[in-house]
Amino acid sequence: MRIALCNIENMATQPAILQVLETHKDEIKLVITSDPYSKKNGGFLAQAYKNMRFRGYGFTEYLFVKMVFLSLIRPLLKCFGVDVLPSIEQRCNELGINYIKVKDINSADVVELVRNQNIDFLSIYYFDQILHDEIINSATQGVVNFHPAYLPKCRGLFPIMFSYLYNEENYGISAHWVENKEIDAGPVIAQSAIKVNGATCLLEIDRQVSNCFPTLYGQVLELLKCQQVEARVQSQQSSYFSYPTRIHLRELKTTLPLIQWRWVVRNIGKKSTQ
Repeated sequence: MRIALCNIENMATQPAILQVLETHKDEIKLVITSDPYSKKNGGFLAQAYKNMRFRGYGFTEYLFVKMVFLSLIRPLLKCFGVDVLPSIEQRCNELGINYIKVKDINSADVVELVRNQNIDFLSIYYFDQILHDEIINSATQGVVNFHPAYLPKCRGLFPIMFSYLYNEENYGISAHWVENKEIDAGPVIAQSAIKVNGATCLLEIDRQVSNCFPTLYGQVLELLKCQQVEARVQSQQSSYFSYPTRIHLRELKTTLPLIQWRWVVRNIGKKSTQ
């Protein structure tokens, strides 16, 4: 079985993605990461300005720490001999896995690459681009998305935040088929309910949930290998959230910080414990 794995590199998911690459290096033939700050997406400064204007400093700081801080600080820490989490590209090079970073996963070049690599399944965890029909159909046996929420609740963006706010802190990861451009709505293959313990900030909850990803990923790969998938259509009792508003963020701020710098510093090089 030949697998491609899609991810947007970030501090919450990094240990889990590195563990999946190590465990499934024989099956994973291609890794695709997204460039969230490409000119196509407005660039870093334009996105930072927009978030500052519409969502405030706290949310902008949270996104910076989650999405950018590790890649910026890694070269400096290495100069001082600190064993920091490696980049996905570095680990792929070490394991001999093909790696690309894309601005548009639906481009003809990416579709051709997936087809030329004879990819059976395209797997997705924490990816910020919506797949269109051509890329969905480029994998010979389908596309599986691992969404960090207990579907059908909290479809869409920032599922950890909205699971905390509006799903009674019921966290989980759901593996489902991607059949079209509808977001997080395909038939569910498998789910894992996740208990979060003692988290001091939203980013720590995000890390704890993501640390459970490698286990579910392995279970789903076994189901796919054995052709024992019995997917079920999601119920109509779903919820969907896009970017948080200032109202959402004020509600969150009263009970949980978005980040704690002490936790960030302690976990720059911490491996997944699952």
